[in-house]
Amino acid sequence: KANEEKEDNLNCKGVRILVVEDAVPNQELLKAYFLSMECEGDYVNNGRQAVEILKKNKDKYDLCLMDMQMPVMGGVEAAKVIRAEISKELPIIALTAAVLKEDQEQALSAGMNDFLTKPVDVKKLKAAILKYSQRRT
Repeated sequence: KANEEKEDNLNCKGVRILVVEDAVPNQELLKAYFLSMECEGDYVNNGRQAVEILKKNKDKYDLCLMDMQMPVMGGVEAAKVIRAEISKELPIIALTAAVLKEDQEQALSAGMNDFLTKPVDVKKLKAAILKYSQRRT
C-alpha cells in the first residue's frame, strides 16, 4: 500500500506533451487520460505537423508521443528529422499497434526513447510520462 501512495504522489501536473496521432478516437482517449493526470496536451495529425510545431516551439514540450503509422510523414521519419534538426534531448515515445520486435527496433533506431503499444494502458502511459518528464527538469 505504501507503494501505491508513493506512486500517486508522483504527479504529472503541468507536464506538456505533444501528441502526434492521426486517429481521433486515440486522441480523445489520450485527452481523457491527460485530464485525469493533469497533463497538458497539444495534438497534431502527422509527423510533418510535429516537425513544424517543434521548430517553432522547441522548448515548449516535456515529451512527445508519436504514432508510428500516419499519413504525410510517419513516426519513424519524423523522429529522425526531430533528432537531426531540432532536438536530441526531447523524449519521444512511440505509440504503436505493432508489437513486432522489428517495429520496436525501428522506433529506437530512429531516435525514439521508448514505445507503448495500443491500446495504451493508462498506468504504463503515466509511468512513461513520469520517467521521461523528470529527466528534463
